[in-house]
Amino acid sequence: MFSALAGSIMAAKVHFSQIKYPIMKKRDRGVAECIYQNEVDKIDITEKYEKSKMPESGYMTNEEYEALSRAKTKHEIKVTEAEMPSDPNMVYVPQHTFKLVKYNDPVGSPELSLPRKLNFDRQINAQGIISGDKTMLVYPAVYYYAQSDCTSCDLFLIKLDPTLTDTEKAMRANIIQRDETPLISTDKDIDTKFIFRTLTPIDFSSNNKKLVVKEKIGHRHDGIWQTNLWVYDFEKKKAVKLPQIREAIINYWAEAGGVDFDENRWDIFPMGFDANDDNRIIVSAYAYTGDVPQFLGTWSIDTEGNNSKLESKEGSDVPVAVIGYRLAEDSVKDATEVEFEAKQAKQKEKIEKKNIKKTAKFDKKIKKLEYKRKIEQMDMETYMKIQERKKAQKELKKSVKAKKAETKAEAKAKNKAENGKQ
Repeated sequence: MFSALAGSIMAAKVHFSQIKYPIMKKRDRGVAECIYQNEVDKIDITEKYEKSKMPESGYMTNEEYEALSRAKTKHEIKVTEAEMPSDPNMVYVPQHTFKLVKYNDPVGSPELSLPRKLNFDRQINAQGIISGDKTMLVYPAVYYYAQSDCTSCDLFLIKLDPTLTDTEKAMRANIIQRDETPLISTDKDIDTKFIFRTLTPIDFSSNNKKLVVKEKIGHRHDGIWQTNLWVYDFEKKKAVKLPQIREAIINYWAEAGGVDFDENRWDIFPMGFDANDDNRIIVSAYAYTGDVPQFLGTWSIDTEGNNSKLESKEGSDVPVAVIGYRLAEDSVKDATEVEFEAKQAKQKEKIEKKNIKKTAKFDKKIKKLEYKRKIEQMDMETYMKIQERKKAQKELKKSVKAKKAETKAEAKAKNKAENGKQ
């Protein structure tokens, strides 16, 4: 209170000085310049204050406009949730709830299909897999090239928000948040017509440091040609293709006999990581020899592409780890629950609007007080400068007067001495 009163008194003194000193402007140019500069600065401050009360518009400088129009990266863009349209006549809208379920269940079942809408949209984002620790999501993006009627695929990583619940992490994951460089990419050659290449994540290792992926290559009118096995290491940030498993299967059956790989089509089916060893991947194989596919055994290979091994020739008894999750529909909210939530949302909206108005009003008062305080401070500084100038002028006059008196005394003494000699 006392500081505000002192500031008001000082401001009044300055205004008085500005009324008093125009008469002295002709005699004291420094005072006139000081007062003029203060008035100019106050005009700038006033303009900024008046501008701050207005919404953002074309009333801005070139520097401000360029700063606002600067291009933003994907990570700088804030993702806002889509708002449901409000209709007073619509009381209940069925709302689905979601939950996380095991992704690779049953083992080896994840498949990526190419819907007809891909031909029109030219790109689709397939369902992703969430790591066992719920920190990241990996999903395939499939691209369609109409000129050659073929497809290619990239596998991208999205880091999930650790502040959300497990289900919200998956529901709020957005492609804007993805890493720009894909983990794995298929060949982008579009010269050969009707070729499709897709990437399907199978599962994470139990320590979430590796991901096994299958790449399918085929022909739109001829079916799948072959499946390739990939593994991505998140620590090394490196993808490794493992063709050695296919070679091992061919070499084994070439010696064992009973399968003609030149005449019959065959393929591998990645199942996931070995439940007892994160460094080994389990794969089953089948040959299409007629009505019933021939089982070629359950095989394993390490993540570096070495030591391919036949685990079982009769069946799939090798335990496979099931680690990752996917988002699945759970149920539909009850009408009473939805209506209750709608009422709560309305009340919350009213409170938020009131709080926004209060905050805006408070901010307006603060800005006004800051503006007044700034003006008063400028007036005080101007007043102090004028007082300092007056003090300096007095001291200058005093020193000039003293010097004149000293000179006069010296002249008088000199004259007296000269008269004494005569």
